[in-house]
Amino acid sequence: MMRSLSNSDMFSFLLTPAPQKTEASRRGPSRRRSVSLLLTTALLGLALAVAGCGGAGSNEEGGGGDDGGGDDGGGGGTGLSAPAAPSGLEATPQDGAVQLGWDAVDGADTYNVYRSTSSGVDVSSSALDTGIDQSSYTDGTAESGTEYFYVVTAVASEDGETAESDPSGEASAALLASPSGLSATPGDGTTQLSWEAAGGADTYNVYRSTSSGVDASSDPLGAGISSTEYADESAQNGTEYFYVVTAAASGDRESDPSGEVSAVPFAAPSGLEGTSRDSEVALSWQGADGADTYNVYRSTSSGVDVSASPLDTGISSSEYTDGSAENGTKYYYRVTSVNPSGAESEASGEVEKTPFSDPPDRP
Repeated sequence: MMRSLSNSDMFSFLLTPAPQKTEASRRGPSRRRSVSLLLTTALLGLALAVAGCGGAGSNEEGGGGDDGGGDDGGGGGTGLSAPAAPSGLEATPQDGAVQLGWDAVDGADTYNVYRSTSSGVDVSSSALDTGIDQSSYTDGTAESGTEYFYVVTAVASEDGETAESDPSGEASAALLASPSGLSATPGDGTTQLSWEAAGGADTYNVYRSTSSGVDASSDPLGAGISSTEYADESAQNGTEYFYVVTAAASGDRESDPSGEVSAVPFAAPSGLEGTSRDSEVALSWQGADGADTYNVYRSTSSGVDVSASPLDTGISSSEYTDGSAENGTKYYYRVTSVNPSGAESEASGEVEKTPFSDPPDRP
């Protein structure tokens, strides 16, 4: 079997000196020299080609190792894809918290929740919470009376790499605030209540008691009140009542009660009469239910202004003598009731009198 020539064998063969030619051979035809030269050139080219193939093979093996190392070390990441954006986000206000829920996303490992007090939640800002491993979340930091806007993103994780989805659609909710600024104005057999609107409220409930510490878990005096005022027309003159108001919204939600106020309904004086005397006028009237004291107002013209300073206050009986009246001057009088809380009633009807000296037939 013929042995394959190595690269070195090829070069040795080509470099071996040719046998010395005889004179006869030197005198031989020139065609023989041409053939020999062509053969030598062909063999030299073959040897160089074989040597080149061998070197190329070595380089290819080495290059293959380099390429393999480059592929292994420079893959440029795992190629992790972001999940789809969550859908079906809902925000439900509860007592002291907002409950969020959404549809689970295929390929999501956790979720992030973002919150804002205005629409258009910015998910490039810090999240309200991250790493949520279920499709629900309770925001226990929400404050009553503030409307919040929420979005949720889905997050996929692999080998330390994460990919976050686009945000979900936006949902909003507001916790019920307690009504504030409650005031009570007593009248004749009535108490007029008013308060400031509460955030998140649809309607209001009014609770009443005859003792302080109104129980807002009992039946309300009035429910489903759509405005911020209420008239308690079942109040009785002379009885002190205590009131609180709560805000109500869908889902049978009700806020904590407002601050407490009290009022004592009372009537205005009636039946005012006057008697003219020498330098004085004697007044009398019928006592008013719920009144603690009375105020007397006087003017020298009709239409006595009870918003002006009274002639006298704190009158504990239902009669009064104006000893500062001057004979011959016509005076007009009205009287108001004051309840134990210091509230003042509407004024009584007006009476006109002129004090006089003898003879007694002066008007």
